[in-house]
Amino acid sequence: MKQSLAAILAISGLYSSNCLAEDIGNGFDLSGNISFTSEYFWRGVDQNSSAPAMQGGLDLAHSSGFYLGIWTSNISNSESSQEVDYYGGYSNSLSWLTYDLGMISYQYPGNTSATEFEEAYVGLTAAIGPVEVGAKHYAAASDDKDATEFSVSGEFMTVGLSLTLGDYDVTGYGNYTIVSASKEILEAWPIEVALTYTSSDLKGDTTSDDDTVIISVSKSF
Repeated sequence: MKQSLAAILAISGLYSSNCLAEDIGNGFDLSGNISFTSEYFWRGVDQNSSAPAMQGGLDLAHSSGFYLGIWTSNISNSESSQEVDYYGGYSNSLSWLTYDLGMISYQYPGNTSATEFEEAYVGLTAAIGPVEVGAKHYAAASDDKDATEFSVSGEFMTVGLSLTLGDYDVTGYGNYTIVSASKEILEAWPIEVALTYTSSDLKGDTTSDDDTVIISVSKSF
């Protein structure tokens, strides 16, 4: 499921390098990203049985602040081998404070069980010098299983650093920590390489805590 620090991480996770927006006229920008990651973790839990994943997305944004997007990744579970997320919202800035309001739908093509779900989210990001501090709350549309994340990020000596602390109120999930360092390489054809450490304190008898180091390579266009 998409995790953005700046979109969050960005939108995100929304997980991915900063998108290079292409002006397509009438105030609209189109951007995309594709990435390869050694493992796919979401809110502290493995989504692809410790196997690598290919991921990618497209975002359409308007100068008014409205945006729509789609993101996908291969996964490994008993219901589906693919995840597709659809999201849309409104983001804007008031001086040093940026706010983000929207909805996201998590879909699993071929899924025969009722695991697909939607969340509304609200996020705030404050720029404090070279550092951005953010908070984001996700509210499930069909129940009270909410998630809250706090993040801090910035770029230091051309290396992007970020820390996310989260809590997901669902059995099998729980508290999680994500620490990431990223750097853009290959000036002629820029790509972003990231090293991420994720640690979790999970709930429920069927899950165990998992600490993992993840390597990812991403390209924005």
